[in-house]
Amino acid sequence: MGWITPHSLFSLSWDEWGSIAAILIVIVGIIRWVIKKLDIELFGPIRRKLSDVNDNLTEFNRRQAKAEARLENGDKKFIRHDEELKDHERRITSLEERR
Repeated sequence: MGWITPHSLFSLSWDEWGSIAAILIVIVGIIRWVIKKLDIELFGPIRRKLSDVNDNLTEFNRRQAKAEARLENGDKKFIRHDEELKDHERRITSLEERR
């Protein structure tokens, strides 16, 4: 048990370990600050642009759904008008044959 004594750990005194811990805490704090700063300055604009793209795609999908609904309604009207036209042609043909 020579590596742990009441006054040292791994042949370093407790005040030396305290200094090492303080230095490591400061280094980690600086690294966290730099990463946070880079994240805000570098990736903030990218996040905003991606958010804009997402909003635009949502709007596009909404408009696309509306256009598809209108197209379906137009198809239904076209089919109905086509059937009415065929009925009119049959009636006209029937009237012409009566003469």
